Amino acid sequence: MVRQRSAKPLFAGSIPAVASNVRIAAPAGFTFQPTVESHGWYLLAPFRWSRQERVLRRPELLDGTAVDLEIRFRRGSVDVAVASKGIDTARLHERIVRMLQLDVDTAEFAELAKASSAHAWVAEAGFGRLLCGTTLFEDVVKIIATTNTTWRQTVRMVDLLVEKCGVRSKAGFAAFPSPVGVARFSVDELQRDCRLGYRAKSIHQLAEGIASGAIDLTQISDASQSTEGLFRSYRTLPGVGPYGAAHLLAMDGHHDFIAVDSEFRRFVRETYHRGRKVSDAAMLRRYSKWGRWKYLAYWSELWKSVAERLQPESMGDK
Repeated sequence: MVRQRSAKPLFAGSIPAVASNVRIAAPAGFTFQPTVESHGWYLLAPFRWSRQERVLRRPELLDGTAVDLEIRFRRGSVDVAVASKGIDTARLHERIVRMLQLDVDTAEFAELAKASSAHAWVAEAGFGRLLCGTTLFEDVVKIIATTNTTWRQTVRMVDLLVEKCGVRSKAGFAAFPSPVGVARFSVDELQRDCRLGYRAKSIHQLAEGIASGAIDLTQISDASQSTEGLFRSYRTLPGVGPYGAAHLLAMDGHHDFIAVDSEFRRFVRETYHRGRKVSDAAMLRRYSKWGRWKYLAYWSELWKSVAERLQPESMGDK
């Protein structure tokens, strides 16, 4: 089971008095809980998810200040309560849209899922959008923290990194750090205090590169590139391999590409071929009917098979 991240009560840090409120109209077919629980990000700091309340909480770093957010879905809109005045609402709006993939149209995927008995649950649940970090930097760091390790260790690494490098809100929660916030610590400090192992070097290199201008995430994630071009761009980032690049593509709303890695091979062999070895081409053909939704079809199968195993002991308080 996954270790609970903090000794604080998970309902602690609720916004005592709403100073600002941002409402964002949700696209047709948007469902809040399935989006939040679409993969393991909701279990990683600085997210705090209450399934019971249907509230997603996190502190957010805006103009150097960490502000506490409470995010709900009401009457067709995403409501973001902010315990601070004078925030940059345009920037916050942009980050929430990215975080919940509100700009991704998944209607075609839902229709295709209805025609597949193995994927009928997808359409019924409204599964299709992936929870993202509010910045690409956050997602890349978390991707690096998932490689060659256990999920329990990933949760611990991200928790320690946020606690060490993040700015704290008035409620006492640390926001996900900026590249500058990470780069100010040495590789040795990150490795020792955040238990990052060899990943400390990649994360530090990424943060330092962005902070210095040597790495331009806006250029790397330029949406005018083809999917293959984006995949190659993401592969240039420190610590990002085929799996990481493919998942970053999905977080961009690009699902027409599956990177054949060890996890994909394992899953397809065990799920469809009783563990027998088959060619990569044969495995990819299984998803060809999904067209531009190949990766999401694969991810929905993989996630359904592992989601319950990643739950903390008391999900009702998450």
